[in-house]
Amino acid sequence: MEISVQGTHEETVRPEIGRLHARAHAEASDKNEVLRTATAVVQRLHTELKRLQEAGQVTEIVVRPITTSSWRPIVKGRQAHPIFRAHAGIQADFTDFAALADLAAQFGATEGLELDSVEWRLTDATRRELEAVCLTRAVEQARDRAEAMARAAGAGEVTFVQLADPGLLGDSPSVRQSFAASMAAPMSGMMRGAKMADDQLAGIELQPEDLTVSAVVQARLATA
Repeated sequence: MEISVQGTHEETVRPEIGRLHARAHAEASDKNEVLRTATAVVQRLHTELKRLQEAGQVTEIVVRPITTSSWRPIVKGRQAHPIFRAHAGIQADFTDFAALADLAAQFGATEGLELDSVEWRLTDATRRELEAVCLTRAVEQARDRAEAMARAAGAGEVTFVQLADPGLLGDSPSVRQSFAASMAAPMSGMMRGAKMADDQLAGIELQPEDLTVSAVVQARLATA
């Protein structure tokens, strides 16, 4: 007799990294002016991020090139002089969430700077460890379910014939991980208030979203 079952397991953990996504931008009728304005904003934020990186509170900083574009507004049915825009993306991985909240309080009201979102993440080492734990537990659950079904049917011990990702049972035998993690969390109260004055932002406690790592396997087992 063959028994087909599915095993699942998930682990919920606190994030280890808060990835800040920010954007510097400027708009004016002079191209050089928008470049100067956007560059100044980027340099100011980058200087602070480098200081935090040297203090061990930030692990990685990414500053994307400043790009420009232009458009001509229509005024009273006629094209006016061009308006120029400049913008650059900035990304930083925080391991110290208090430092992340402090930076939001410091830069939240900066003209020409948007603190877009925080992405909660795990380190690669932790993610791989949790993947292995979830996969192991999912396989164990599949075996336990098959053994219970075999006992109920009056059959003997069971042995694995196939293991697969969901929907792949029946293909060549394989063992693979289905990894689903809610890495992108909604913005916290700290980020939602990023446009308030600095004295209003000060003291806001950052509450990162828990992350869920899960594994699903399908198995076919045969009774003795």
